[in-house]
Amino acid sequence: MYDVIIIGGGPSGLMAAKKSSENNTKTLLIEKEEAFGLKPCAEGVSKQTILDAELTPSSSFIENEITEVNVYAPDESKKVKILRDSEGESGYIINKKAFLEAIAESAKSKGAEIWMKSKAIDITKENDFVTIVVQKDKEMIKLKARIAIGCDGFASIVAKKFFNRKNYELISCIQYTMDGCRLENEHRMEIYIGREKAPFGYLWIFPKGNKKANVGVGVRKGVAKFYLDKFIKDHPEKFENSRIIKVGGAPVPISGTIDEFLSDNIMLCGDAAGQVIPLTGAGIHTSIIAGKIAGEVASKAIKAGNTSKSSLIEYAKRFNEIYGNRIKKSLKALRIFEKLSDEEFNMLADILKGQDIIDLANGLNTERVARMLFQHPIFSIKIAKLLLSK
Repeated sequence: MYDVIIIGGGPSGLMAAKKSSENNTKTLLIEKEEAFGLKPCAEGVSKQTILDAELTPSSSFIENEITEVNVYAPDESKKVKILRDSEGESGYIINKKAFLEAIAESAKSKGAEIWMKSKAIDITKENDFVTIVVQKDKEMIKLKARIAIGCDGFASIVAKKFFNRKNYELISCIQYTMDGCRLENEHRMEIYIGREKAPFGYLWIFPKGNKKANVGVGVRKGVAKFYLDKFIKDHPEKFENSRIIKVGGAPVPISGTIDEFLSDNIMLCGDAAGQVIPLTGAGIHTSIIAGKIAGEVASKAIKAGNTSKSSLIEYAKRFNEIYGNRIKKSLKALRIFEKLSDEEFNMLADILKGQDIIDLANGLNTERVARMLFQHPIFSIKIAKLLLSK
């Protein structure tokens, strides 16, 4: 019997475990894999992400510092350069496995119990308790909790049993970790867009230092691997002498936060709830924030003896105050860009500045970008009015 059981040991699950257990709430996290961070990830984060994870930046999990980003139009002679992030801070390429292990150690230091190689097989709710059947090694174990937090990704068993995700949309992603890359600047991330290169998605090069890089693509039309292999073949100046040392793939939700992500005794966090920035597919930071809030709210509800939806609704309110509008605006920008041709992307590269890209990608100040686009007749109707629409 536990107060709180968390399913899934990604960023949201581990932060939920830490914050739940801080107030002596009996907390268990179960993770189906034998190690953290096995899901493929580009591993790029902001400095604020590290701070919100309540960690001190460390070489134990930071592999490279990023000081700029180039976003390339379909015509690669056209690009938009972004110098540092919107707060003027550097970003990082992390070792996600080591990063999550650091959060896990912090959670355990607060009293959280963690089971690895433990898969949730079934989950039911009855009489103000949640029952979870777990396969741990070869043993079937029945657990009970007052609150269950589903942080179990796009295939979430918690979401499937208790929530409606009718508009939940995934983008197919594949990534190679490559060695021997020849990159002009190993502190610069590179993003490539265009119908021919990555239909309804984008390609990325995230340098890890020492000629290593995460090179990947997300697409919603065609086969992701085809576009990634073609991109690598078409850029011999970067990859001619490189080799693939790791391959991974996973879908990423890009349709925004689902309408309802909590009920009596149950909450959803991270990819399971669609808490990802749609235009970029970035989910580490949003998941950390969601997990922190969910863990705090769960502990508070346990102490108050009220685990009903009315008590847990604080989680949704606090998350939406931080990310609700940003995710909605980013989704709106995504839907607009889906309608653009490669020729129009090339024209946009001559108009947009680095801060414009940051704002559109993260759902910030989109109205300012729209007003700027109104000054350009080609885009005034097609883009600006849509960005300003409710």
